[in-house]
Order: sequence, then structure tokens, then C-alpha cells
Amino acid sequence: MFTEQDGKQGPLPVSVDVTGCRTTPCELPKGQDAAVLVDFTADRHLTALVPKVHASFGGVTVPFELPDDRKDGCQWLVGGMCPVSQDEDVTYELRLPVLAVYPSMSLTVELQLVDQDNTVATCFQLEAKVV
Repeated sequence: MFTEQDGKQGPLPVSVDVTGCRTTPCELPKGQDAAVLVDFTADRHLTALVPKVHASFGGVTVPFELPDDRKDGCQWLVGGMCPVSQDEDVTYELRLPVLAVYPSMSLTVELQLVDQDNTVATCFQLEAKVV
């Protein structure tokens, strides 16, 4: 379900689970948050996690601005908190708002979780369709 990002360095997660999605492209209903659980193993000590999301469609990649309450990845760890120890297994919950005004389209969602040094802790791409 997830793939390594071309030209972008960082370890793949152990798993990515999109609520309600069993096969790609995952359908992202308008007017709802898409819930994505990202399981990964920290390859170093992490004191901060910042999600960087991009959407690619029609040959263009644009940043996807998360709401302010979702910009601190440490606040969205399931059953854990920062700091994260090296070799610790953690789950990050990405809640991606899919606004009703978005056009119906196929796209690639890219997530990078970056640490306190702006180094990628984990990253993946997900084929999706806004419906």
C-alpha cells in the first residue's frame, strides 16, 4: 500500500493503515478526515516530529497545509509521546482533512515525518482518490 518516495531519503514505515481502505487507490470521501495510522520504528532518538504532507496530481506536487492543531506530530502519537527512544516502535495518526470543495480526482499523498534536525524519520506515498 505504501511506496518509497523517489528522490526523498528516509525509512519506510513498518505499516500504513488507512481507515476503510483495503486496496489502493484509497478513496478519501469529501467532507471527512482521512485517518491514517503510520507504524514505524525510530532509527534514532526523536525529540520532535513534524508532519510534512504533499499532494501530487497532474504532474504537479503541492504542499498540503495541515490545521494548526495537527502540526506537532508528537501530539498525534498513539499511546506514546516524545521523546521517542531509538528502536522504539511508535504509531503516528495522520488526520487529513478532505474538504467538501476539493475536486474529485486521483492523487498521490506523500507524508514525511521529520525530526528535530529536519531529518526524515519515516516517509511514504499513498495512491488515493478524492470522492
